[in-house]
Amino acid sequence: MIKYLTLIIEDELHQQQRLVSLLNSFPEFQIEGVASSVGEAKMMLDKHAPDLVFLDVMLPPYTSFDLLSSLSSIPFEIIFTTSFEEYAVRAFRLSAIDYLLKPLVEEQLTEALNKFKQKRSTQDSGMHIRNLLANLQAPQANQSKVALPTLTGFIFVAIKDIVRCESDNTYTTFFTLDKRKVVVSKTLKECEQMLLDYHFFRVHNSHLINMDYVTEYVKGEGGMVKMKDGSQIDVSRRRKDEFLRQLKKV
Repeated sequence: MIKYLTLIIEDELHQQQRLVSLLNSFPEFQIEGVASSVGEAKMMLDKHAPDLVFLDVMLPPYTSFDLLSSLSSIPFEIIFTTSFEEYAVRAFRLSAIDYLLKPLVEEQLTEALNKFKQKRSTQDSGMHIRNLLANLQAPQANQSKVALPTLTGFIFVAIKDIVRCESDNTYTTFFTLDKRKVVVSKTLKECEQMLLDYHFFRVHNSHLINMDYVTEYVKGEGGMVKMKDGSQIDVSRRRKDEFLRQLKKV
């Protein structure tokens, strides 16, 4: 049986105990240690060579991001844990990084561990963490990047370069300013959730657009928008009023 060396970095005792108890049901994940602070975590990371680290977002008086920023390299996978649904969650999504909400649920942990095993041999975790840290330091759309999952791995694209997204069932195509088309294995709804805070609006069941790149709106039953890349996108009748309200804010 393959053994994955695992560390737990969590400051709350009952959360430590909960995670240890849950992981006991997965014998291939061998717990090498449990740390309660950034200082303890650094010592354990130096001592062990973990494959997987469960990392609590808040480690008072620091955060896990302070810890990660202090490391010269990150040769391990990370599953973040957090009690705050909104805290950094959108940053996790943009960087395609796994996280678990507390209180931990066995079904969610099982899913996260399965995803870890599937991507272990194909994903460069360091690139995703570096993108996460960069997005947290500069959350504005003109500096943030999103990790787009493709058939061969991930492409990191600046949000400011995305003109629009078009749905094709369970896949979505991203269209960029430089005329690239990136097909990702995400639904348009998932993409919408990632990009809502960056001036994107879903004008149609099949179309999500960057409001900053609307060049013209043509009136009609729902109407139609012309985009900076030359594309013309129909606006659904039921989304028209909200779209026009959002357009006035741009």
